[in-house]
Amino acid sequence: MKERILSILNKRQAVSLATVEGDQPRLRPMTLIVKEGRFYFATGSTDEKTRQIDGNNKAEFCLLLPSGNNTGYLRGSGQMKKVQSMPDKKEVADWAQFIYDYWKEASDPDFVLYELELRQIRYMEPGDMKETVMDWD
Repeated sequence: MKERILSILNKRQAVSLATVEGDQPRLRPMTLIVKEGRFYFATGSTDEKTRQIDGNNKAEFCLLLPSGNNTGYLRGSGQMKKVQSMPDKKEVADWAQFIYDYWKEASDPDFVLYELELRQIRYMEPGDMKETVMDWD
């Protein structure tokens, strides 16, 4: 099943990312970067989501999977971990070149990279009425 899920994902795709602020969920569109089976999000150091993630690192993304008149989804949840290693940040930025549209270089102090350490995936094929739940670890 892991291979099936990874085959659905592109190098990068627009998803909805949910974070938590106090007791309130917060949802926004973001670009999910997938590199070698690992999941990343780039953001600015002063963005609200950065503050929210730093306060509660639990997060979930949802990718809609439209097909004809039906829509399925892929939801992944886990914990966000800030990537501290400069070589790792540069490697992901080089992989997802759009990052350089926002930050001149990976060492820019405003560039924050999070890795979503997946705990669980929920997948529903377009047209199905039941999701498959899978632990990712």
